[in-house]
Order: sequence, then structure tokens, then C-alpha cells
Amino acid sequence: PEIPDQVPYRFTGYLTWLPKLDGFDGNELDATLLFNQIILLLSSYYALKWTYNPPTSPRLITRFSYIGENDSMATTHYFDSILALYIVMTLLAGVAIFLFGVGKIWVAIGVLHNAAEFTILIILGSGGKIKSPLFWPILGFYISLVAVLSIFLKFPYDAVWFKGQDLVNTHDHDNDEHAHGAHLHDPSKSVHPIIHHPHQLLLLIVGAVFHVLGNVVFTVYRYSFNA
Repeated sequence: PEIPDQVPYRFTGYLTWLPKLDGFDGNELDATLLFNQIILLLSSYYALKWTYNPPTSPRLITRFSYIGENDSMATTHYFDSILALYIVMTLLAGVAIFLFGVGKIWVAIGVLHNAAEFTILIILGSGGKIKSPLFWPILGFYISLVAVLSIFLKFPYDAVWFKGQDLVNTHDHDNDEHAHGAHLHDPSKSVHPIIHHPHQLLLLIVGAVFHVLGNVVFTVYRYSFNA
């Protein structure tokens, strides 16, 4: 099928990555975005509140359990902080979609949203903390590379590049310390994970497959199917 033409966004006039869709109702999109932003605004407030005012009761403190030299356990506070940042970036990405549409301008916010997502995956695979000081320069390089290529590549390669890198997530883990998940910390009880490492990574593969199918069917090729 042919690649559909880009459509100027209603507020800015800049070309977006979305084609013209038959039967498209802008009211439905605006209503969906508004509802989504209300939920994310509330979620951001409570995520930041609970992260920076964590519980003090030992029964409410969660930890990552992983097998290492000392079988030590890191609290999930650092992970919760990044997760709260991810929720805030998702909120900002939604606002940017409403104001600018999904295109090159939106990349400035979208790439930070992806960077927070990438950081979450690294923390999950590293026992609840960033172990290597090289991670932050690598993250900065990733953000710069994604932004620069998304800006200078021509359509549809810019959209394909941004979406493609979003779906390819790197999982970093140490051979001696494998994350098994978070649980309520109670030294008197042993940990019995439902899914053993690294089988939980299969869930990411399943999610990525559905993510790809959804984007292919309902964005790039929907125009051709309805033509």
C-alpha cells in the first residue's frame, strides 16, 4: 500500500505523522486526551507526593529482592522516583500531542518520555538501582541520537525511526545479581516469586508485539485499507 500524505495540524499548521483518516472525529480525540490528562494529572500528583514523602512503617516499605554476594535488598524508593517522573513525562507528552500533534516538535517531549521508560527497564534488571556510572552518558547519547535523527530524517522515515527505537528496549543485568521483583520487606519470610528471572522479560516481548501491530494497523496503513 502507498504511504499516505501528512496532514497539517490544526493549531500550528506543521505536518504531523498522522494521515487523514476517513470518518475521523476530532471531538473524540479531544475528549480522550482530556480524560487521559485528568487521570495523569491526578496520578502525577499522588506519585510525586508518595515518592517524596515515603512511608516510614517497615510493613509499607517495599524492596527489590535479588541474589547477590550478600543477598542484600534495595528499597524501591529510587525506582518509585523514576516511575513518578515517567508518569509526569507521560502527562507532558499528552499535552504536547494536543498542542502540537504527533510530529517533529512532539519529539522534544516524547524522547524524554522514552528515556524515563528506558531507565525503568534498566532499574528493574539491575536490582533496583543504577550500578554503572556510564549509564547516564549513554542515556544522554540515546536522547540526542533519537532527537537528531527524528528531526532531520524525512517522512515517513522519521516516524518509523522514532516508533522503532521506542519498541526496542535493552535489558541490562549482572550475571551475579538477578532481580526477582519487589515485595514487602519482612526478614522472617522468604521470597517466593511467581515468575522467575528472566521469564518476566517475555511479557515485554508480548507487549511489544501488540504495540507494533496496533501502530501498523491503525496509523500508517489504515488510510490505504479504507481507500
